[in-house]
Amino acid sequence: MDLGFSEEQIMLRDMTRKICEETMPLTVLREHEGTEPGYSIAFWQQLGELGLTGIAIAEAFDGMGLGAIESSIVAEEFGRVLAVSPYLGSSVLAASLIECTGSEQQKAEWLGSIACGKQVFSVASSEPGNSADRDGIQACVHMGEESIALSGEKHLVPFAGTADALLILARARQSDDIVAAVIDRATLDAGITEGTVVVTYQANHAMDPLYRMQFNELQLSPNQLLGEGGCVWSGWEQAMAQHMLSLASYAIGAAERVHEISVEYAKYRRAFGRAIGGFQSIAHYLAEIAVAIEGARTLVYEAAWCKDENRDYLRLAAMAKLQASDVFCRAAAVAIQVHGGLGYTIEADPQLFYRRAKQLEMTHWGPDYLEQQIAEHIFAKRECA
Repeated sequence: MDLGFSEEQIMLRDMTRKICEETMPLTVLREHEGTEPGYSIAFWQQLGELGLTGIAIAEAFDGMGLGAIESSIVAEEFGRVLAVSPYLGSSVLAASLIECTGSEQQKAEWLGSIACGKQVFSVASSEPGNSADRDGIQACVHMGEESIALSGEKHLVPFAGTADALLILARARQSDDIVAAVIDRATLDAGITEGTVVVTYQANHAMDPLYRMQFNELQLSPNQLLGEGGCVWSGWEQAMAQHMLSLASYAIGAAERVHEISVEYAKYRRAFGRAIGGFQSIAHYLAEIAVAIEGARTLVYEAAWCKDENRDYLRLAAMAKLQASDVFCRAAAVAIQVHGGLGYTIEADPQLFYRRAKQLEMTHWGPDYLEQQIAEHIFAKRECA
């Protein structure tokens, strides 16, 4: 297993880093916190023009058709600047689920527009008080002969106020299968007007555009179901594995950048006549985080390499997301401590990372569910031995 980057991968990393540093500095992030649409349109358009919005989508659907390692490289650079955009939800998660479970007509209709960044998809899976497993999906669809009625509640739905389409997981009332419906913007807006859809901003640590959505017998047509209404749970797990790799890469990039900020401050800030980085209590914390970041990064790229080599990577993806999220939380907490009282102020940058670290850890399959998944895989291997 060679985890060294090729010349093309280094060029991709450098190009993405340049774009992020020029168009998405932390000052831009501050400007978009708590606003609509919650991200820089100029940044998103530039990603689309360069093809980065379709990096993981097959060339047959106008994507770049690159591998998991390249996707991880891009996501890591986004993490360094805490870039908020539809990339993770639309270009990775939604596109993966459509590619895994959609019909050929649906793939042709939607993947091309996602790949070029012209259409933004949001994914609604989480529900209040429910777990991330199959039993946690309680929103349901009642399938009639000519129409479908969707009812239930979803929370932490990104960009629900502005996304061009919503991909929602629900339980088929008749068969108990988990199905996925694609709801276009016009249908959502009509449902809001008629009162069958209620969209409410949901407060969150990162001040990202996340929403609670309530559906009350929203009428859909059968062709809005992915894969003609078949069970999508297996495809959902595959899509989430790819999503977790990107989330883990994002977390590694963010952890590395906040660690750099801590080191820079430890060199600059002086106490008792010398830089505070010279004190053992601070230097050792920073050294431990540096080691942890490199260890988590190796795990992330090992999982990405396994995916590109068509090896089983689901367990490694779960481990990568679990470990990278934990390292990000630890690196952000150390940054707060190194900066002292300044670190808690909104004027300083460490709090931007600190607030997002915990949110990333708890959403998109939190640590409890990931540990359960990893444990089940371990015991399943032992039973087969």
